[in-house]
Amino acid sequence: MTQAVSSPSPVSRSPALAAAAVRTTDASPPASRGGTFERALMGLQRMRWQASSVLMPAATARKLEHIWFRPPRGVATSAARHALDRARADWALVTGHGPSRRVRVYRWGSAGPVVLLAHGWGGHAGQWHAVIDGLLAAGMRVVAFDALSHGASDAGARGAAQTSVLEMSRSLLATAWHAGPVHAVVAHSLGGAAAALALREGLPARAAILVGAPADMHAACAALAWQLGASPAVLGRMQRRSERWLGTPWSAFNVPDLGRTRPVPPTLVIHDRDDKEVRWEDGAAIAGAWPGARLETTTGLGHRRILRDPAVIQRIAGFIRPPSEPRQRPVPAGLAAMA
Repeated sequence: MTQAVSSPSPVSRSPALAAAAVRTTDASPPASRGGTFERALMGLQRMRWQASSVLMPAATARKLEHIWFRPPRGVATSAARHALDRARADWALVTGHGPSRRVRVYRWGSAGPVVLLAHGWGGHAGQWHAVIDGLLAAGMRVVAFDALSHGASDAGARGAAQTSVLEMSRSLLATAWHAGPVHAVVAHSLGGAAAALALREGLPARAAILVGAPADMHAACAALAWQLGASPAVLGRMQRRSERWLGTPWSAFNVPDLGRTRPVPPTLVIHDRDDKEVRWEDGAAIAGAWPGARLETTTGLGHRRILRDPAVIQRIAGFIRPPSEPRQRPVPAGLAAMA
């Protein structure tokens, strides 16, 4: 069930997005022996990171950097594989940042406005299978892609094991230019931050939908460092080091600020109260900062099942469906002859 929220909360710190490294745990500690053992391991890990932060800050910063920029490897389900098998597949090129790199592009449908789908961290185009079917049924064409270092696309500038939201955004832009005029962009999780960066760079979308999107990369990385036990000094060193090869400051990855400083299209933010990877407050912060944006809250769908919920898919299609052109009344034959 979807609930509209009219007054979003202020910006809050989101949990770590690097799902391969750290998972957000429930507030109540587990009572089982397995839970106790897991907490003990986490405590030992924090002690190691705390010690290495003091004794080897440079090496610890490099390790934190490697974890943060390493996407997990998602496994495609049978439904995802079936969706990709039905698509027309080709390539878009990311240029201007070293050698050209290929981004795998998938297309469905032959008529209607183009909707571009942007997956999240460690995701792939096939994860949109339920949304694809819903948009096709609504009379739209659908384009999805695998970002660099994801799915079937080429490795990014730092190899297959490392990438960034910046490369995800460049993959999105390359797909948009390749696919032709884009009516709307729908993005999930870190793909939402990538879509915001693409809008800042001039992506000409008439509508945007951000599902489970994070608000602030700096805050998310700080949460990861805290969970691991890395010191603030190590976090600062890691971020300064990564800014050199990213070519941009971390402050550029604040999604609410992008809406405050750049024109954005009409935007729908959908976020689940029970999302354990990106907090609901992040979606509220984005909706509160982007002019005219609307926040809709779901319950019980979490971070991934939200992409398969029929009510959510129907809401996505309804928001981005272009208004139908007014029907013109037939001109009487006599007036037509006089014209």
